[in-house]
Amino acid sequence: MDEVEPETLLVFRPAARDPSWRPGWDPIIVGEQPVRLEDLGQSAFIWRNFRVQAEFRLGGADFSESGVPVCVLDFALMLQAARAILREDGAAALELSDRVGEWVFDRQEGDDRVRLRRRYRLRDGYRYRAADGSCPLEAFDGLVDRSLTDALSLIFSAQPALRRNPYLRRLAAESGHPDPG
Repeated sequence: MDEVEPETLLVFRPAARDPSWRPGWDPIIVGEQPVRLEDLGQSAFIWRNFRVQAEFRLGGADFSESGVPVCVLDFALMLQAARAILREDGAAALELSDRVGEWVFDRQEGDDRVRLRRRYRLRDGYRYRAADGSCPLEAFDGLVDRSLTDALSLIFSAQPALRRNPYLRRLAAESGHPDPG
């Protein structure tokens, strides 16, 4: 993704060890029958396939998921959910599907900035990670829009047959992604 404001960016880099990025990828085997790419459901894209290193900085604070790759759609959809909840409630605490730790987004009433902190639940309560960043709401909205478009573009370029997958087609239509074909 391109930079949306100084010190605020999101870049997805496919994880080299993830076979779903490779040509000829054969998805999940159920029993002894291969599953067609067109038939893969949401969980195939949220839990185990299309993992990326996510470089993510918001207002200079580093929230990158570089240690353990994350599913690209899970990350993009978390950001979509954060934006939707922020519009309604002004605050959102979300988790990625495959790991512990909340992403805490908030916006003060009348404030045009989005703040993000990470926190982890411990036995004695919550502890925040050192990163604490914010950016203008407009920059956050642009970043969220591009995150889903970029995620789908990566998936479609790696596995063109997934352009026919109903779940991904719906996401592409909702995000304004160019016609997946």
